[in-house]
Amino acid sequence: MFIKIPFESTLDFKTNIYEITKMSLEHDYNVNEGAVLGNFYVTGEYRSHEVSVNKEPFKFTLPFEVELRDDIDLDTLEFNIEDFSYTIEGENKLKVNIEYSLAAEERKGELIDTDEDVFEEVPDEELQREMDELDELVNKEVTEEPKEEETTEEIEEVEEPTEDEERITKEQEKTIMETITSSDDTFVTYHVHMVKESETMESIATMYSIPTSLLQEYNNVDTISLGDKILIPKVDE
Repeated sequence: MFIKIPFESTLDFKTNIYEITKMSLEHDYNVNEGAVLGNFYVTGEYRSHEVSVNKEPFKFTLPFEVELRDDIDLDTLEFNIEDFSYTIEGENKLKVNIEYSLAAEERKGELIDTDEDVFEEVPDEELQREMDELDELVNKEVTEEPKEEETTEEIEEVEEPTEDEERITKEQEKTIMETITSSDDTFVTYHVHMVKESETMESIATMYSIPTSLLQEYNNVDTISLGDKILIPKVDE
C-alpha cells in the first residue's frame, strides 16, 4: 500500500505578518486502533513590519488522523513528508500546505486491495480444487460421443409401381419397336407414356396436343389399359 495525503491549514497570527524569515516543519505520530494519530509542528520567525528589525517567534501544532485498513501490516508502516509550502494571506494569516505519504505491506492470505476495490484472496487449496473440477468437466465433454443431429429434411415417399404398372408384355415391346422402325421419318423423337387409371387415348392425345388418330396409328392400338406404355410422337420443328 502507498498513498499520498494532502493536508491544508490556515494559521492565525496575533499581529501583522510582513515576512517569514525562518520556518520548519516537524511531526510525530503513533498507531492506535487501526488509525494513525499525529501532529505537525510548524515553527519559525517573522517580521511584523517592513521597517522592523525585530523577529518574533511562532509555533503551531496541527493534529492529523488517518484511518488504516484491516489488512495493513503495522510493523511495516512508514510515514514521510513529501512536500511543504506556505503563503501569506491577508495581514495576519499564514496558509500552509503539507503533503505526506503512508507506505505499508499487506498481510498475506487476507485481503488484496487494488486502488479502491477490495478482493478476497482465494486459498491455494480451494483454487486447486476448482481447477481440478474444471479439468474434469472439460475432459468429460471431449470424451462424450456427439449426439446425432435430428434432420428436418422431409423425404418424399415414392410409391412403388403396382404389378399392373410394371406389366409390359414382350408383344407390346415388339409392337413398339416395329412401330418405331416402320413409322414415317418425319417423327425422329418420341416420349414413352405409362397409362394411368381413367386415362384414354383421347385424353392422352389432348395432353400432348396431338391427334388421337395419330396416337393410335403410331402405337398400332385402338384401346389401352392401366399400365400400358405407349409412344408419344414428337414432330420435328
